[in-house]
Amino acid sequence: MEIENLPILSHLESDFFSTLRQKGRIKEFEKGSTPIDAEATTKYFYIILEGRLKVSQINPQNAKEQTIQILTTGDMFDIIPLLDGKPHEVLATAIDNCRVFETDISAIRELIYTNPEFNRLFMPYIAKHLRSLENLAVELSLFDTSTRLMRLFLKNLDLKSSSKLKLIHDLPHEEIASLIGTVRHVVNRHIQQLKKEGILQVERKRLTLKNLEALLEKLPIKSS
Repeated sequence: MEIENLPILSHLESDFFSTLRQKGRIKEFEKGSTPIDAEATTKYFYIILEGRLKVSQINPQNAKEQTIQILTTGDMFDIIPLLDGKPHEVLATAIDNCRVFETDISAIRELIYTNPEFNRLFMPYIAKHLRSLENLAVELSLFDTSTRLMRLFLKNLDLKSSSKLKLIHDLPHEEIASLIGTVRHVVNRHIQQLKKEGILQVERKRLTLKNLEALLEKLPIKSS
């Protein structure tokens, strides 16, 4: 995937990409690497072309990890330093081998100030991620781990197929646990129960949703 082919940017004029490429470059991140430190978030802005990038926080005292979001093709990192100019103390880990477009953060700020077409795409993108962070805070506060797991499955349901899961389909249980604020053995217990009820299929460490209606019936409230 090249930057010109990303759906979120596909409607922009060719001049936009010429401007971006003058101050940008393609970079590759190896699976398992943590290639972006806090200082880099104040200098560079990243658009993901291929692969998945996990953004998380880790408690240094007990090593517990909370995943904030998983970014993939077309997503951007990091919006917060772009807006406030301060380093963002998060851990960015490549879940897969990733290709990203790295550009000077000043180039993106200039586009925000001068390019209305870019803003029409970028502002809804910011809103989507703010809403995602709000939803994470609400779920960690209000729902039990079983409900959080089922809602996670719904959020990652592939709209083209009622059984396929996006982003999380091949993640280890420990990684799924960090998405919903719990630990691996709790996630494993819930997954085994959903498997027993015929709702979830686990094959070669890949998750498939077998019965969406049954999953919806188990949720205590209507899920968005």
